[in-house]
Amino acid sequence: MGDIVKLCVILTVVCMLNGLAIGYVYDASRAAIEKTDAATLAGSLKLVVPRAEKFSDKKHAALADGRSLDYYEGYGPGGAVAGYALAAERQGYQSLLKVLVGIDPAGTIEGIKVIEQAETPGLGARVDEVEARGTLWGRIAGMFRGAAAAVVEEPAQPWFQAQYKGLTPAGLKLLRPGQDGKGIHALTGATITSRACTDAVRDSIGLFLASRKEKGS
Repeated sequence: MGDIVKLCVILTVVCMLNGLAIGYVYDASRAAIEKTDAATLAGSLKLVVPRAEKFSDKKHAALADGRSLDYYEGYGPGGAVAGYALAAERQGYQSLLKVLVGIDPAGTIEGIKVIEQAETPGLGARVDEVEARGTLWGRIAGMFRGAAAAVVEEPAQPWFQAQYKGLTPAGLKLLRPGQDGKGIHALTGATITSRACTDAVRDSIGLFLASRKEKGS
């Protein structure tokens, strides 16, 4: 009986020490994590509303059904509103797609950024696929030119997401792979993911503009 009590005491002490250690590590890394998250958000906001110089804190647009939609106001020179970044989400094939949608004051899409997804690799996950730039030989040659001759390029945007720029909600028509026309070309073998992203973008803009109209702004 005494050995069992001793073992229980030892296990309890070990668990307490482990809990304290985990808490210490979390507190020590929390500031760095929050800083990284803030930098990532700032970069995403600038990507979807490129004409904005600074952004508001997160705001909430009241919707007719009692829900709310998170958004950020982007301000240009002189503090004028340059656009809005809207938070949108929709269930994809096997994960929830979270998207940041940038629009100008009239509702035209400035850009979108898929900020979270866990779709099937090689299929739905291609929403984040970036087309290769240049050739293999060109990249090898660039390695030998040295840092002085290096050309700094802006990071390429995923081709699927780039399709949304310049469209309005009315123009968000999902096209089948290989189908001609103006709209959003679906990912091959991932129509559900493509439709989920397109619907999320369209609905967020429609709900946001309706909310602003109700407020008279």
